[in-house]
Amino acid sequence: MLVIQSRELVDEGKRYCREGKTEDGRRCFKLALDHLKNSGLGFFENPRLEQAYYTFLSEIQAEELRIMMALSQTPPEVEEPTPLDEIADLNMYSIEVDPHLSDLVSQDLLESKFDIPVVLNDQVVRFLNFYQNRGRRIMEEGLRRSGKYLDIFRETFEKEGIPLDLAYVSHVESLFNPRARSRARAIGLWQFMKGTGQLYRLRQDWWVDERSDISKSTQAAARYMKDLYASFKDWHLVLAAYNVGPGRIENIVRRRGEMDYWTMAERKLLPRETVNHVPSILAALIIFKNPERYGFDVVPDLPLKFDSVPMQFQVDLKVVAEAAGVSVEQLKELNPELKWGVTPGEPNGYTLKVPEGSGESVQAKLAALPASERLKLAHYRVKKGDTLGAIARRHGTSIEAIAQMNHLKRARSLRINQDLIIPGAGWRGEGRQVAGAAPKPAPSVASRHIVRRGESLSTIAQRYGVSVDDLRRWNKLRKGQVIYPGQALRLERRAEQRSGIAQIGGTQ
Repeated sequence: MLVIQSRELVDEGKRYCREGKTEDGRRCFKLALDHLKNSGLGFFENPRLEQAYYTFLSEIQAEELRIMMALSQTPPEVEEPTPLDEIADLNMYSIEVDPHLSDLVSQDLLESKFDIPVVLNDQVVRFLNFYQNRGRRIMEEGLRRSGKYLDIFRETFEKEGIPLDLAYVSHVESLFNPRARSRARAIGLWQFMKGTGQLYRLRQDWWVDERSDISKSTQAAARYMKDLYASFKDWHLVLAAYNVGPGRIENIVRRRGEMDYWTMAERKLLPRETVNHVPSILAALIIFKNPERYGFDVVPDLPLKFDSVPMQFQVDLKVVAEAAGVSVEQLKELNPELKWGVTPGEPNGYTLKVPEGSGESVQAKLAALPASERLKLAHYRVKKGDTLGAIARRHGTSIEAIAQMNHLKRARSLRINQDLIIPGAGWRGEGRQVAGAAPKPAPSVASRHIVRRGESLSTIAQRYGVSVDDLRRWNKLRKGQVIYPGQALRLERRAEQRSGIAQIGGTQ
C-alpha cells in the first residue's frame, strides 16, 4: 500500500510539472519519498521499500533534468542578426538631409579615390547621417571587425578581377560576421541564400555550411558579383541585384527598358530593402575610406592569419586546440563553417585552418594520436520507439550530454529519422556535468566506486570512460536493477570502444 501511494504521488508530481506547476510537483515528489522513508517499517531492512525509493528517486531526477533543460537549455551559438534587417525597415525620409554633411562629403569625394562610382545625393547623405547617429553602433562594430577580414577580401577580389571597394559590401550584408543569419535565412559574411550558395558550389550539409567559410564564401561572392556585372554593366545595378536577385532587375529592364538603379528607385520599382541597400553601401564606403573625418575613432581588429592543414581523418576541434595550444574559440573563428566543431569525414580529407605558424606542428601531433583520441563522437539516427534515455543508455552516456551536443531544448523532442551526435565517454564537453561528476580517465587497474546520491550507472560509466554494460557485467547487475548510495561498484579496466557504436559520419 505504501508503494502504491508513493507511486500515485510521483505520478501526480510529474503531471503538475508537465502543466508548468513545478513547485506543486516538487511538493508531491517530497511527500512520495518521505512517505516511504519515514514509514516506520524499517526502510533500510526492507528491500522492497528500498528498491521502490530509489526507483522513484531516479524518475524524479529525470523529471528535474527535463525541467532544467526546458527552462535553460539554449543553443550555444546564436546567429547574430544582420544590419540588412534593420536597414530594410528604415524610413529614410524621416532622416534629415544635413547640408553641412553634404558639403563635407563633397570635399571628401574630391580627395578620396574610389574604384566603384560613388554619387552624392540625398539618399547617401541620409545614410551617412544614420551611421553617425542612430546606426553608430553598427558602424563602429563594422569598423572594428573589418580588420579581421579585409586583407582576405582584397586578395580574393584582386585575383577575381573585381573592384576592391566591393569588400565593404560585407559591412551592410553581415557586419563582417561569418555566423550572421538574416530573417530571410541568408547566412555568412556575404549572406548567401541556400540556392545561390549551391550555384557557386558552397557545400551545405550535416557537417559543413560553407556559406560561413571565410575564404570559400568570399571567392563565391566575388564570382557572383563578377557574373552580375557581366549581365548589367553597372556596379549600382550589381549591388541592387545582389540584394533582390538578378531576375527582378532583368524583369524591370525587359518590361520598362534600360535604366539605372537610381531611376528604378525613384519610380518605386524596387522593394524598400533594395532601395535602402545601395545608398547604405555607398555611405559605408565613404566612411571606411576616412572614418576620422566622420567622427569615428575605432581601432580595427588584427587581421586573421592562418595555415591551411589537410586532414585525412576526422578530428574534434577541442583536440586540435590542445595540439595547437590555442582556445577552441580561436579555431571556431577560423573555421565557422564547421557546424559541430568536428571536421567531416571525407575520402580526400578536409582542409582545416589553424593559427599561422602552427600548421606543421599541429599536423604532426594529430597524426601521432591514436584514432580513438582524435574523435569522441558517434552518429545515430532515431528509430521508432527510441527515447533520449534509451539512446543514452545504449551508448553509455547521459541524457544531458546528448541534449547539450544536439541543442535539444526538451528531453522529449526526438523525431523519427532525426540525426543525433552522440558524445562518447571521453567527450570534451564544455557544459554542465551530470550529477556533478567531472569526467576522469578510466583506471587501468582494478578499483571501485562508491555510489553517491543522485548517481546512475550511466553517469558513473561516463565518469570513468567505460560502458554501462561493462559496469553491469563486472558487478553482476541485471538490466533495470537499481543501484543505491553507499553501494560499492567494481571497476576492472578501461573498456574498449563498443563495436555497436557507428563511427562519426555513419548511421545506425
